[in-house]
Amino acid sequence: MSFYTSLTGLNSATAQLAVTSNNIANVGTSGFKRSRADFGDIFSTSPLQKSSSNIGQGVSLKQVSQEFSQGNISTSGNSLDLAITGDGFFPLKTPDGLQDIYTRNGSFTLNDQNNVVNSTGQRLLAASVDSSGKADLQRLSPLVIPPKTSGEAKETTKIQLGLNLPADSPVILADFDRSNPATYNKSTALTVYDSGGNGYLATVYYTKTQNASPGSPFSKWQTEFFVGDTQVKPSLQQASNSTGSELFVNKYGDIRPKSDPSVTPPSGTVAMYTLDQLTDVRNSTPAPAVGSALNSDFFDVASGFYKTSPTATATDFKVGNTLQFKLSVDDSPLTVINYELTTADQDPATLARNVQVQINNVMGKLADTPDDPLTGEFDPKVNARYGITVAFNPDSGRFTFNSGTTGDNSNIRVETTSGTGDTDGQKLSNHLFGIVPDDVGAGVLQTPSAVDVAQRGKPSIPASLASETLTINTSGNVAVVEANNDFTVSVDGITAKISIDTGSYSMETLAAKLKEKINTIVDPVSKREVAGVDVKWDSKTKQMVFTTGTTGDAASIQVTGHPDWGLANTEMRFGQTTQWIKLAQYTDNGALQYVRNGKQTEDITDLNTKNDWWPVFLDRGELTFDLTGKPVSPIKPMGFETAFLAGGKGALTMSIDFTQSTQYSSSFAVLSQSQDGAPEGELMGLDIGVDGLVNATYSNGSQNSLGKIVLANFSSPSGLRQVGDASYLSSATSGVAKIGEAGSAGFGSIRAGATERANVDLTQELVDLITAQRNFQANAKAIETSSTMTSAIINIRS
Repeated sequence: MSFYTSLTGLNSATAQLAVTSNNIANVGTSGFKRSRADFGDIFSTSPLQKSSSNIGQGVSLKQVSQEFSQGNISTSGNSLDLAITGDGFFPLKTPDGLQDIYTRNGSFTLNDQNNVVNSTGQRLLAASVDSSGKADLQRLSPLVIPPKTSGEAKETTKIQLGLNLPADSPVILADFDRSNPATYNKSTALTVYDSGGNGYLATVYYTKTQNASPGSPFSKWQTEFFVGDTQVKPSLQQASNSTGSELFVNKYGDIRPKSDPSVTPPSGTVAMYTLDQLTDVRNSTPAPAVGSALNSDFFDVASGFYKTSPTATATDFKVGNTLQFKLSVDDSPLTVINYELTTADQDPATLARNVQVQINNVMGKLADTPDDPLTGEFDPKVNARYGITVAFNPDSGRFTFNSGTTGDNSNIRVETTSGTGDTDGQKLSNHLFGIVPDDVGAGVLQTPSAVDVAQRGKPSIPASLASETLTINTSGNVAVVEANNDFTVSVDGITAKISIDTGSYSMETLAAKLKEKINTIVDPVSKREVAGVDVKWDSKTKQMVFTTGTTGDAASIQVTGHPDWGLANTEMRFGQTTQWIKLAQYTDNGALQYVRNGKQTEDITDLNTKNDWWPVFLDRGELTFDLTGKPVSPIKPMGFETAFLAGGKGALTMSIDFTQSTQYSSSFAVLSQSQDGAPEGELMGLDIGVDGLVNATYSNGSQNSLGKIVLANFSSPSGLRQVGDASYLSSATSGVAKIGEAGSAGFGSIRAGATERANVDLTQELVDLITAQRNFQANAKAIETSSTMTSAIINIRS
């Protein structure tokens, strides 16, 4: 028996030697876990045998088990190399997809299908993730690292170009030719993309077309846009203000934003007006009533004087004869004007000046009319009119009566009919003013009937003077004394001194007294009376405000007085003749242009004739800068018509935002450039976190979470079944695999770019080798001894 017992010892020593040799052989295998041979003695008895007297029958190999202690971590240059620090295994799927494999060997690469696999082609499993990185552990699939994005190509729709265009660039007026650099100043190029991610070279050319000047303090540049060799025309673009509100223009050239309550955007087809063409600035004019050329029967053309005769009647020019006519200005009641001729009036120009004085003296004193004179309720209609002029043109021999106000709402009517027959004074007025009488000798001069288009502009502005802020106490009455009651007044060229009676006044009463006194001033030379001046006390600002009844540049006012009234340092203030812009409809090749639904057209179908406001458009492709080099227009991205790509590859509709551009004295520079299109991206980098989350970065700037590498663990890892390549299968002993996220309870973390080395301790293994060798030698010696004893027994017989 001892022979066979020692033989089992030899076998066990051989097994131990084999296990140790295997451990040493795999010391360089990533993820390898050392094996340990477990032995047991062989002992058997029958129920009737005495166990204490039985001898064991040797040793047997019970199992070769794995030790799953942590191996050292070794870094590598491969981002797909993974190491587990802690518990867990990488779950793999065999190439046929039928079997689950588990390993600690994290040396992975990509196969031809972009799956993450190990050296034997087994695919690494990962869980899908949502936008927050949360993993779905119920659905595991092979991890795929696509080398480029799919479906992330984006068509270019918006381009942003921030440039500095040199302020000293020369103006080029030659026709643009992209093949001739002399026809443009600068150019820029960038790549744009269609919906499939195909790139096209887009080029923008810049031509300076205008330098700033006193008449137009703006510099202008024209842009030309090409995609490949195809020129893309700018779309029609409505002008906007600095806040982005679209601009509209009325018949007077007033430009206001859509946000203005007075603006009502039109619908349908409308006339097209551009911002650059709103340049015909005109002064507003008064309403005219023009007479016919003077009749030679009454006027000597050669001498320029009226004819006189000793036999002149009341209807001829004669000193002392009286002119009589009726006048209505700005819808005032017809008012009778009488004027007695003087010797100086033989000159029609002098007559015009004298009649002008008489008209203003009468019209400026007209009383207000109550709305309802029967009840005496006084809600008056103001009838007084001011600033009416009469002029004679010696070249044409015509008189012109002008209303004192300006604008299309002003009007004037000179009438010489009495309704029951004309008087001698009316006939004389017909002769001297060139009023052509009708069949009964009556005549009318009046402003032509109003039309929808602008003719004379807008009302002009009166002269207004505000005193300095009063420093005296004005909450009660103020004292007017000899020291402060004198005032010097100048109104429309008439200057006089006035005095207010001394006493105690409220500021409102004092203002009324001043108004009364000022409007009684008479020019001693021309006998022209001052009228229509308004004086008000502004209790909020503590100022007296003087306003003329006349308007326009000819209106003026200055009131000086004691410092108590804030009038010690006043200066002459003037009215203002308003200006308006004559609209000029945009034309193309001589044809008037219209706009329908934002599109330029020559078709006038559905033309809107009732609108008071029209949209204002920019010249296509034009950039405008002010004197400081800041952009004026457009202040929105410049749209372009659809660009059709060559070869039927589709179309692009784009806009370019130039709002960050400048025009400074420095050299041409691209300050910023971007576009919102993108091609499909090429894989640029891969990042695997400690929690297993796999993020890929692509050349188009996108970052995608491709999945989360998960780990598997077992109730008894030592019960796993080895299948080689540091891989295992689950077994009944190991239990079913539990899947979890790296870093969670019961699972280790993942380190990318590293592998786990074998947990083999060579020192221990060498000791085990010596131990196995000694065991083998001892058992061999036991066999030798047993053989010697057997030989001795055989020799005894012999």
